Amino acid sequence: MARRGQFKPGQSGNPRGKPKGARHKATLAALELLDGEAEALTRKAVDLALEGDTTALRLCLERIAPPARMRPCRSLDPR
Repeated sequence: MARRGQFKPGQSGNPRGKPKGARHKATLAALELLDGEAEALTRKAVDLALEGDTTALRLCLERIAPPARMRPCRSLDPR
């Protein structure tokens, strides 16, 4: 009989791995670079969107109302 895997379902293969919530070095560097600039960047994106920049508009709208995820379809048959 062939074994399906070495670990039981729900058992991590690396229990001492990276902790939940740990951030990648590139993410930390980007956050440090943008530190204190979020308000100015947000204002600029909104201004560009209001001027008709479609990319800036899409960016702003996606932050206000993120794209809907696929939802399971409910049957119209009331059985």
